[in-house]
Amino acid sequence: MANILIDGYNIMAKMDGLRGSLEARREGFISRLGDYRAQKFHDITVAFDGEKGGWITESHERKQGINIVYSRLGEKADDVIKRMVKAHDVEYTVITSDREIASYAENYGHTAILSEEFIPKLYFNNRIESGNRDDEDMEYRIVTTRKKGNPKRLSKAARRRRQRLDRL
Repeated sequence: MANILIDGYNIMAKMDGLRGSLEARREGFISRLGDYRAQKFHDITVAFDGEKGGWITESHERKQGINIVYSRLGEKADDVIKRMVKAHDVEYTVITSDREIASYAENYGHTAILSEEFIPKLYFNNRIESGNRDDEDMEYRIVTTRKKGNPKRLSKAARRRRQRLDRL
């Protein structure tokens, strides 16, 4: 079971299918994560920005088994993620497209995965659950036998990252 730490608004900006107000999109995203968690049983924490409209203090919430952290007023979710990565002994898999957060997490021994690599996992698991396995919907499962790049062994960090991504 993996401990996943997600930069909420960062990944929401990359996802298709989230419509409506900011709250509606956030609830849809949390619902999709809840479905993912129900299948995979990972511990998931999502950090959202409270920089412009948050509370004076940091707030925590739990919905559908997802831990949700809203940063305090004037603080970014990036700062919350950095603080959690630095303070916790748990090995996190950090999902973000922000290179600064990704390198910060990797410097502390955690694994960072791009949002673009994680989003297909969310969509694929939801398709399997609903029984919709049409070939048209399988755009994220492109399998090829063509080998690319250097045939030599990957670096330790790259192998660990790949192993973590396969486990999600």
